[in-house]
Amino acid sequence: MKNSISPVIFFILISLMSAVSQANPQRPSPYIQLAQASQNLDSAVQSVKQQTGGRILSAKTINKNGLRVHKIKVLLPSGKVQVFSINAQ
Repeated sequence: MKNSISPVIFFILISLMSAVSQANPQRPSPYIQLAQASQNLDSAVQSVKQQTGGRILSAKTINKNGLRVHKIKVLLPSGKVQVFSINAQ
């Protein structure tokens, strides 16, 4: 009898975990799609600021795997800090 209860409990736990994960809203993607992919850092910062309504904490351009990427750290209105990556090429 003990062996027949274990799969049932396992199934119930998996079902509950699935329901909880679907109830949580997805957080915004750290990748913002901009109309103009090739832009300078200042215009990328302004775009992120307009789209998020947040406060810019830092911004820099880096080379990542041979690609130039703008990394912009933002304090969102919700109080969370998020880093956005924007293709600089």
